[in-house]
Amino acid sequence: QIDAALRQGPRAFGFATNLWTLARVAVVIKRQSGVQYHPAHVWRLLRKLDWTLQRPATRARERDEARIREWVSTRWPKLKKTPVAVERGSSSRTRAGSRSDHPSAAPGLRAGRPPS
Repeated sequence: QIDAALRQGPRAFGFATNLWTLARVAVVIKRQSGVQYHPAHVWRLLRKLDWTLQRPATRARERDEARIREWVSTRWPKLKKTPVAVERGSSSRTRAGSRSDHPSAAPGLRAGRPPS
């Protein structure tokens, strides 16, 4: 009974758009059966009826598929290229191989020495 009612669509029940929400389904169930469900519980009922969550694909009306294809084939490959690996320089003027992010360069106690 509820499944058949829902298959008529939201507009059949006076809703402005053709999109079901849990709150709208709860209203229809109340109208059809007289039983009131919290919208959060409605999802469990819909799953028992084998209904699934589906979101509409939203696209701009101004969308130009030809320009999108052109951009993806010409511009995107140029942007997608990975940067060339750059070797990190030394932060020390006296020791060329030392780095400031190395653990031994951190201030504090040296490894293996107990505090005195």
